[in-house]
Amino acid sequence: MVLAPYMAASKNESRGPLFWRITRGKGRVFLMGFGDAKTTDESWLTPAIQRAFGESSELWLEVAPPATAGQDAESKAKADALYESLSHEPPGRTLFDELDPEVRARTLAYIAKVGIPKQKLESLRPWSAYYVINSAFWSHAKLSYEPVYVDEILRKLAVEQGKRVEYEMPSGIAFAQFMAAMPQKAQSQYIEWLLDFFEDGLDDAASFAWMKGHPIVKGLDRMRAKMPQLYQSMQVQRNAWWVHKIDNLLASSGTYFVAIGELHVLGPDGIPNQLKRRGIIRPSELREPTL
Repeated sequence: MVLAPYMAASKNESRGPLFWRITRGKGRVFLMGFGDAKTTDESWLTPAIQRAFGESSELWLEVAPPATAGQDAESKAKADALYESLSHEPPGRTLFDELDPEVRARTLAYIAKVGIPKQKLESLRPWSAYYVINSAFWSHAKLSYEPVYVDEILRKLAVEQGKRVEYEMPSGIAFAQFMAAMPQKAQSQYIEWLLDFFEDGLDDAASFAWMKGHPIVKGLDRMRAKMPQLYQSMQVQRNAWWVHKIDNLLASSGTYFVAIGELHVLGPDGIPNQLKRRGIIRPSELREPTL
């Protein structure tokens, strides 16, 4: 099998995101890592990526969007109850019982700063509180652009072109089950990682560097060094799932397009390096895209 950068076909095409073509026999998988984007800049959707997407019959993404139809009232009530149990602490415990002392103090200071009542978070599991705190941050952030979600753009393109869309986590319940299963230490580190991100401050140039093949690895390196339990759950474990999935996709004669958050294609435990370590590709066949 060969894993190689899928480069632009001509010198007139600009270098885009980190992007690989993985082949074995007649099977092909295109793998793209993406980050933040804005409505006024689609430079990430290079001609090479458009060609690869057009050649693919199936799109794979991380988490499915919320279901909007197809559930009867009883099924929806059961799903809501299950999600509630996965996202909330059991009786007698609170979010702040789950956090390491330093993270607890930082969290309390931050929510006071942005005006989140403590009572709003107390009943939540850390992974669920993460999204409430993150939402509050972005409600205060003054962005110079209108954000857009790359995975949603690709999902809509796939639907328009009649492609199947599949997911690592095919429902909100599947996502909640994965997040709730993270160890307590990883749960606390998830909040810590978010607070560190806030302290870094917003940097538009860094946020969009992935579009030119220059991803920023600071957050990933920090997670690996400071938050090993979170790194194990979010990077090692999830990337191993994708490596297994890519291996299975290659066993067919089809062509597939995988779009995933850029951290999952970076670092020693990123998907390309795990493909190499698992023997799915030979070490000599793993090459980073040249810039």
